[in-house]
Amino acid sequence: MKHTGRHTGAFLLLFLLEGDNYGGKLLQKCKEELPINPIDSAILYRTLKKLEEEGAIESYLDVSDQDKPVRMYKITTLGKRKLEEFQIDIQEKIKNLSFFLEKYKKWNCENNG
Repeated sequence: MKHTGRHTGAFLLLFLLEGDNYGGKLLQKCKEELPINPIDSAILYRTLKKLEEEGAIESYLDVSDQDKPVRMYKITTLGKRKLEEFQIDIQEKIKNLSFFLEKYKKWNCENNG
C-alpha cells in the first residue's frame, strides 16, 4: 500500500534547496534518494503546478541549450517558509507514527509472544 500523501511538495522543495532544477531531474532524485518513492511523473508535475500556483516555487525557461529549452523550477522565499511548515507537520506525524509502532509492538508481544 503506497501513499503519495501530502508531503510530495515537501520533498520537491527540499530538493530545490540544492538549486534550480527541471522536472525530469527532480523525478530522478525522488527515485534515487527517497527510501520509499510514491512519486511518479503525473504526481510530480501536478505538485509542481500546485507549488507554483501557491507561490512556493517559480518556473522559467532555460534556453542555454539552444536545441531544447527546459522549464526550470526554483524555490522562493515563500517556499522556504512552506518547507518549515512541512518540517513541523512531519515531526508531529513522526511522533504519532512512533506511538502507533510502540503500541502495536507491545500488543503484538503480549498476544503472540
